[in-house]
Amino acid sequence: MQNLTDLTNEILITNGLDFTIDKKPMFMFKEKLTLEQMLILKTMGIVDTPYFGLRNDKTNECINTVKEGYTISQNVDIVNLALQGMQSFGDDLKVKKAGSLNGGRKVFIQLAIKGFSKVGNDIIERYVTLIDSNDGSTSLSIGIGDLTMSCSNQFWKFYAKGNAKFRHTHTLTQRMSEIPMLIELALNESLKQVELYNKFVSTEISRDLAHKLVKSLLGYDKVYTSMSELSGKSTKAINIMDTLYANIETEIKDKGLNLWGLHSGVTRFTTHDLSTPKRDNARVESGLIGNGYKHNQNSLIFATKHLELA
Repeated sequence: MQNLTDLTNEILITNGLDFTIDKKPMFMFKEKLTLEQMLILKTMGIVDTPYFGLRNDKTNECINTVKEGYTISQNVDIVNLALQGMQSFGDDLKVKKAGSLNGGRKVFIQLAIKGFSKVGNDIIERYVTLIDSNDGSTSLSIGIGDLTMSCSNQFWKFYAKGNAKFRHTHTLTQRMSEIPMLIELALNESLKQVELYNKFVSTEISRDLAHKLVKSLLGYDKVYTSMSELSGKSTKAINIMDTLYANIETEIKDKGLNLWGLHSGVTRFTTHDLSTPKRDNARVESGLIGNGYKHNQNSLIFATKHLELA
């Protein structure tokens, strides 16, 4: 059986995470006035700053600047702790995918949950997802995710609860030992998410609700937005709206005129058609932390509120 160290290194190398982050003090050149032989001379001197640069040792790029109190979390530690957290679950969890986002500024790990769940007529693959920043922009967070097998729609959700987010302070190393426990909590949250989806399946809607959802997500739609306001929108904005409508219609035809079809129209749009930066893992990045994530969360909130009112 492959030992933990070898498996950690294999995952790091296979997924391009075999780099470390160095925290280096930053200096600046500053003009100084000196007196020499009765003459005032201007010279340039090196001055300390309160900032440190975070350097990706593989690309030699400085990915951000931080203050002295910032604590680094290395990819090897995150992967190793994720694997430790999986051990008590045996074959119930496996690393499905991992990678870096935006030049290593952030990293993610997807742990696939064994077996599949049923939502209506759809088969769902569920995940526990870990995401961390190497540039100090976000906390280390643990959440859930899912993939609808019929259409490859992806969805992630991270919780605002303090115990599921680790800030990069002096307590980070100690708190990372809590990852195994949080993986178990995420497994329970994933089951609750599937239960919610099945409630969506059994909740019929009117087509009018699609217009309200589009208006909620974009700020404009085809029914509740005046023609004069729509005429002022750019061609790009109109194309985005039309594409979102088309995705919603496709999913409603496939899954039914219900909340599941409506919400799936949004996840289809963010997974396949929403514009993303031209870089590696950009689509995943959008779904995890970018515009795709925001649209998906807003869609989920919209559908859940309608479910409560139904």
